[in-house]
Amino acid sequence: MRDLMFLGGFLVLVPLAFRNTFIAYLIWGWTGLIAIENYLFGFMAPMKLNFTFALITFLMILLKKDTERGTIPFNATVVLFILFFLQGSLSAIFAYEGNRLNWFLYDRFWKEILFAFIMPLVIVKRYRIHAFVLVMCLGMGFHGLIDGLKFFSSGGSHLVRGFVKFGDNNHFAVMLVMAIPLLLYMSSYAKHSLLRLGALAAAIITIAAVIGTHSRGGFVAMTAVGLWLVLTSRKRLPALTVFIAGVIFVIAIAPSAWTQRMETIQEAEQDSSFMTRLEAWQVSSVIALHNPVLGGGFHAVATQSVWDRFKGQKGLLGFVDVGFVSDVFRAAHSIYFEVLGDMGFLGFFIFMALLLNALKNSIQINRMAKQGGLDLEWALDLSRSLAATIFAFMVGGLTVSIAYTEFIYMAVMLMEVLKQEVKRQLQAKALSVAIPLPEINQ
Repeated sequence: MRDLMFLGGFLVLVPLAFRNTFIAYLIWGWTGLIAIENYLFGFMAPMKLNFTFALITFLMILLKKDTERGTIPFNATVVLFILFFLQGSLSAIFAYEGNRLNWFLYDRFWKEILFAFIMPLVIVKRYRIHAFVLVMCLGMGFHGLIDGLKFFSSGGSHLVRGFVKFGDNNHFAVMLVMAIPLLLYMSSYAKHSLLRLGALAAAIITIAAVIGTHSRGGFVAMTAVGLWLVLTSRKRLPALTVFIAGVIFVIAIAPSAWTQRMETIQEAEQDSSFMTRLEAWQVSSVIALHNPVLGGGFHAVATQSVWDRFKGQKGLLGFVDVGFVSDVFRAAHSIYFEVLGDMGFLGFFIFMALLLNALKNSIQINRMAKQGGLDLEWALDLSRSLAATIFAFMVGGLTVSIAYTEFIYMAVMLMEVLKQEVKRQLQAKALSVAIPLPEINQ
């Protein structure tokens, strides 16, 4: 039955995608975020829906089926995306032998970078930017909505475990937190009141889903994002009030098992799971020291032969004694050490430059938007929401391996697209002032 429903939806979406490039691109992004394959178990399961809409998008670009087509600017963001793609490609080519995940992960990586790279061609003007934000919310918000409702219906006993597309509960929790700022933005700027209420409800339910993961990293990321939104808000007192209400809400719905789990955050040195993370960080840094330019390939640290070669060595974390040496490989458990081990120091610096450049773009947007007055308040608030999403990734990513999730690259490039749109609006405003309208004779 579920497959028949998705088939019906597919037959509706394909004609829509062929209407213009913009619609095709939105559907391509949505099918990637919603991870439809995790909900299909019948005849629709083998269908590569995301790939199908990617092909349609490129066909529409080649046929120039878009009257509002943009251009790809040659600036820091675009250059960093190109460099990151090249670095990832070289790292994959020269990866250690026996890395079974290398080409599988690289296949996802280059497609995600490509999707973000062509965004300036398609996402132009305010209404398209808002449409894309809505797609991001519908994609990640859908997962938060499903598990959040299960959490409420079970009285708090439902444990959110994540799934293949996004990883385990810890990975999933951080990704849900990344969606919350954009859901809150939509709750303020959606055109229709029902959509605003729906976005606010989805944000609240997603918070419940994060609690349901019992992830300490997710909790830390959610707290950090809440404080970030308060500090960067144009109206700090109302924002602080909402934050305090959110804390009360979390305490009210959280089960005792969750509270006990969060209390262990301050006992990191006695936590075996944290110490195994430290060991993975040590090995990742050793891989980078041995291969500073290209690293060991995608998820090199999670390759048994690589682990056996470098286990027990402390690398950049020689001052930490974990007290044991594991014989079985570990995941990187950090976006920073993940990229460091995968792509070496060069890839790590490009990765960090990509994130920090996006935050710098947010600052520039804030400065420019203030010049535009009320007309650009939406851009000011959206840039802060996107910055909160990136900040959630950077904080939550301290302890989970989600460096190559498409959501972050969407947010980074959307920040650049937003900056270009603010520039266009300011230039148009300046032109209208510089060229007065001709007088009309009475």
